[in-house]
Amino acid sequence: MPATLRTAAILAALTFAVFSPSLSSDFVYDARMQILTDPFPHDPRNWPAVLSFAVLGMDVLDFNRPVHLASIMLDAALWGRDPFGYHLTSVLVHCANVVLLWLVLRDVVPRGAERHDPAADPAAGSSAATVAAWGGALLFALHPLVTEAVCEPTFREDLLVAAFTLGAITLAARGRERWRAMACAACCLGACASKESGLAAPLVLAAYAWLFHRGKDRPFWTAAVGGGTALAVAFLAARFLLAPAASRIFEQPPGYPGGSFAAAMRLEPRILALYAQLVACPVNCCADYGGASLRHLPLPPALVIVGTLAVALVWAGRRDRRIAFGAALLALPLVPVSNLVPIYRAAADRYLYLPLAGVAVIAACVVAAAWARGLRERRQAGLAAGLGLLALLAAGTVARQRVWSNSLDLWADTLARNPVSFNAAIGLAGALREAGRFSESEQAARRAVELCRGERGDAWATLALALDGQGRVADADAALATALARQPALADPDARVAALALERAEAEGLKAILARRPPQAAGETPAEP
Repeated sequence: MPATLRTAAILAALTFAVFSPSLSSDFVYDARMQILTDPFPHDPRNWPAVLSFAVLGMDVLDFNRPVHLASIMLDAALWGRDPFGYHLTSVLVHCANVVLLWLVLRDVVPRGAERHDPAADPAAGSSAATVAAWGGALLFALHPLVTEAVCEPTFREDLLVAAFTLGAITLAARGRERWRAMACAACCLGACASKESGLAAPLVLAAYAWLFHRGKDRPFWTAAVGGGTALAVAFLAARFLLAPAASRIFEQPPGYPGGSFAAAMRLEPRILALYAQLVACPVNCCADYGGASLRHLPLPPALVIVGTLAVALVWAGRRDRRIAFGAALLALPLVPVSNLVPIYRAAADRYLYLPLAGVAVIAACVVAAAWARGLRERRQAGLAAGLGLLALLAAGTVARQRVWSNSLDLWADTLARNPVSFNAAIGLAGALREAGRFSESEQAARRAVELCRGERGDAWATLALALDGQGRVADADAALATALARQPALADPDARVAALALERAEAEGLKAILARRPPQAAGETPAEP
């Protein structure tokens, strides 16, 4: 077997082995709604609309991400509603991304090593590049931050953005044929059609061309970067121009964290500082970050952390174009998810999936320089330390997979890490109810009611289901009455299921309570249980 294929196979096998526990996981988070409740991915008649991008004008989940939606539909065609196949696809895509990143590192790390590190031992250059490429790829493969994107199938969009972005760079690095330029442009379109943050793909490709091929092969790079940019812009324009004016699924548009652009920009340095901490020390990963997640990072220290990192990257990037490329791969994919425009989730581990590849490039360059300069004994000690670090990361990733394996563990862990998370409280209440632990479900539901100050009907409806499970009929009826007062649309559970705002099991439970509920007199105020 050729050395390249052998290395790729080993990296893929190691990555697959570490993520193999996720193959037995259930559907959690958004996957429950999109795969178990939504009929759209399971209907083969929808393939033409998805493949033609006509879905951009339809009111369906992920209408704006047709490539990601096509991947979910392909799994649905093969596996139905069996979670194994969906998890298998995500793990395989992650394995492919690890190999693609290794190919990128193998191309980038040796570039100009002697010029950037005059004290390096030329004889050690080849081994330094090899060790660095392996280390960078494994850092990306095994870091706990990638777990969220890999273990939740409907977060596969970030895996796909990375696959198309790294794929474009890999194609461009290995030839200048016209078909490669066209393939690079198609990869940029694929990244944008996987998720809006894929807009970074042509920008990363442009950074690669400018840093390593400036003034060379201009027709190729004009076609690759220019074509990719044009396709990305055209897709994004179609995404916003064709989007349905009204949606039964997206009832509430996303908003800025804190309620305004100014508040979001005051919060963003703290989020970026949190990301930096999670990359360096991923001990407090959470499925739903909030104010409690940022408590250890007030604004002044956060500004210092972010500013110091930015200055360090600019300084290092000016001295070493390889570091500059890693910084571009780190920073550019973060821009679309930095709350400059409203998004539904202000911060998430999955947003760091592709940026972590940039971290891996920077780390690989540092390792290559240290390896080339070090004595044999220091190299052996460094290798041992590196392997120990990778082992710790792998152990953290395996532990994080257990959290994402089922809804009960996921929401219990999330609420423990972010006690003011409404999503965690209501999710835990539902998971406990499914497990038949109705008394505990009631406690979690009451916590959700408290967190929303009693203003959300879905929290009261969840409480009604928990109370009904305990046989407390009068209390359940009163809780549902309050839910209907807060959110009248809950009177039609089937419509809420169709709007993907309610799972089928919850709808059936609410229908049972509604069926025995007497008509409420006009003007009567429901008694809160």
